[in-house]
Amino acid sequence: MLEVKGVYFKHKGQNIDVLKGVSFNAEKSFLTTILGPNGSGKSTLFKCISGLWKYYKGEVKVDGVSIDNLSFKKRARLFSVVPQEHEPPFPYSVFDVVLMGRASYIGVFSSPGKRDYEKAEEALNTVGIGHLKNIPYTKISGGERQLTLIARAIAQEAPVMLLDEPTSHLDFKNQINILKKIKEIAKIGGITVVMTLHDPNLAGFFSDKVVVINSGSKVADGPPEEIITEDLIKKVYDIEIKKAKIDGNSIICPVL
Repeated sequence: MLEVKGVYFKHKGQNIDVLKGVSFNAEKSFLTTILGPNGSGKSTLFKCISGLWKYYKGEVKVDGVSIDNLSFKKRARLFSVVPQEHEPPFPYSVFDVVLMGRASYIGVFSSPGKRDYEKAEEALNTVGIGHLKNIPYTKISGGERQLTLIARAIAQEAPVMLLDEPTSHLDFKNQINILKKIKEIAKIGGITVVMTLHDPNLAGFFSDKVVVINSGSKVADGPPEEIITEDLIKKVYDIEIKKAKIDGNSIICPVL
């Protein structure tokens, strides 16, 4: 389990809190989505959880262990991170990018071993891109690039996977395929998966739990069917919507 307790964050030299006491839990084998509009604090919360940014108050725990005083190497064995954007400085092969997920298991002056190569191969096959292994990462499509980063996270064998806007810059087909794969990884792999999204419909379709934040504060959390309501969307996004069901799935439509 991932536990986020009363996290506050502000940038150096500023007195304004970007995060204001955010708390929530994310369960093993569940896909938990942090949902909110642009500028709500989603990416800031993501960076605080992963340890990229330091919150000044609160606590983050994994299976009851606080991450506050852990080294970067130990954090890398707890959290795998899939960033929103990634531009490599060198045209590494897809396989080499995935193999980088094994970095925390390899000594400073050591080379990847047999197990590291096996885990990278397994991760590529898990997301269905084994056929791309020898192609330069810079020569593949946006959807394939996201799958490569997810494979790298799988190879890392961390109990918590964090994904920041994994559908950004992807077309509709790739958005669906990526989210289906992420949900499958959470269920089959027994991983605690937390991702950020700004689209309520995608959050509703794929999430087991939704944590809604706005202006740096948590507004609500719980099952998407209960949380994503007409009143909440009006409050958070300031637009009128109607909620409807199609084939048992709830969707929200703007009132034009």
